[in-house]
Amino acid sequence: MKTGGLLRNTLLYMPAQLFAPLLQFVVTVVWTHLFDPAVYGVVAFVIAAQELAGGIGLAWWSVYLLRFRQQYADSARFAAMDARVVAGGALSQVVFAVPALALVGLAPSARLFAATAAYLASRAMLNHYGEVARSNHRIGVYTLAQLSSPVLGSGLSIVAAIALRADAATALAAMAVGQTAGVALTSIGLRRPLRLGRFDASIFREARQFALPLIFSGLFAWVASNGVRVLVGAGEGVAGVGLFSVGWGLGQRLAAMLASLCAVASFPLAVDRLEAGDRDGALRQVSLNGALMFGLMAPAAVGVALLAGPFVRLAVALQFQAQTIAILPLAVLAGAARALRVHTGDQTALLVQRTRSMTVFNLIDAVAALAGSAIGVHFGGVVGAAAGCLAGTLAGSMVAMTYVVAQLGLRLPLKALAGVLAASAIMGAALRLVPPPVGALSLAALIVAGASIYAATILVFFPQARRVGRRGLAFIAHRRRSGP
Repeated sequence: MKTGGLLRNTLLYMPAQLFAPLLQFVVTVVWTHLFDPAVYGVVAFVIAAQELAGGIGLAWWSVYLLRFRQQYADSARFAAMDARVVAGGALSQVVFAVPALALVGLAPSARLFAATAAYLASRAMLNHYGEVARSNHRIGVYTLAQLSSPVLGSGLSIVAAIALRADAATALAAMAVGQTAGVALTSIGLRRPLRLGRFDASIFREARQFALPLIFSGLFAWVASNGVRVLVGAGEGVAGVGLFSVGWGLGQRLAAMLASLCAVASFPLAVDRLEAGDRDGALRQVSLNGALMFGLMAPAAVGVALLAGPFVRLAVALQFQAQTIAILPLAVLAGAARALRVHTGDQTALLVQRTRSMTVFNLIDAVAALAGSAIGVHFGGVVGAAAGCLAGTLAGSMVAMTYVVAQLGLRLPLKALAGVLAASAIMGAALRLVPPPVGALSLAALIVAGASIYAATILVFFPQARRVGRRGLAFIAHRRRSGP
């Protein structure tokens, strides 16, 4: 199968998929120096709750649009319905603000409620317009949407915490302001003015039939990855949520960033192949994406396990360090396992319109992760919660992938996966031979050295990777010569 289309799109999407989560990663570290654990816990939980509130309110529609975009290309009727769903989805976030805060044990003040509702609504709309841009291969607008939250939203939260008050309401309100600006800019870039639009019953019925399982699937997926925060809050209080959320959030964000580097470009290509009648080609595209993703995840997990201590002691505020050092590697592994299952198993089910399978996958993941988290938090506090959640996630992911391979026809490239594991082990063994880093420069040098060892080993194990690399360098050189 040709990889040129995937390679080209991956390179074009890379600024958004790399810099947006990297900036948010930096912001998360900065927040540890501005907020106490209780404030951090509230902010982190509301950000996590947005995934659930946005999924119920609007993200289901975004997935429908992404999957069936070719059927509604240049349809004014569909554009009017999209505007109506966006308006209704944004309004629904006001309703979700109270339970979002109640789950972390807070009865909100009017100020905190308003800030939370504004944050949820602006983030849901921004995410949707990003998906609209992705469905139409509007990479520049997609990049704008992805960068608006960490640059405008989170950037303003830091300014507001320093200049005004370092509390949750101030931080969330500042992020809402930045994200609202991002919504305005992306709607202009898409030539979709903000309006109420018109409800279309026939489109809604089709979207509901397709997306209803996705809503339940999203609910279970959120419980699987964030239910552990609720259990930590019940057992350790809101300050415990803050202590837990630094390492958990950093690890999950790192895994999501690595996953998105190839996943964001791959799925539209798989849809294109399926719509052209090439079902086998679409499944091969998903399989290729899984192999590339595993090639990024495996060395990252090894590197984090070896370097979490030096990094956390260097970057994170002292009051969060002990828990973060222990939780960060566990969070990366849990995020990697879930991302691999979602971007291979779930996407296979989505392609072949077996969305109920996705619901079952996420239900199994949620039950297993919650059970592991409950046992972990009871016996081991915040660190035990992370370990238990990881164990449940691994079990749920293995069950789901077994079904996808056996029943839906996905073929895993086992030889390639074994080669990635071997290369990651060689890199890890080499890093263990050198003394631990003592500063930022030595840590950076060790990361570069590890990446270089891994890349060199991959080139030895996979000669075809050299051809892909040459193609990528040629594409970058061509883009530089041709200009924007």
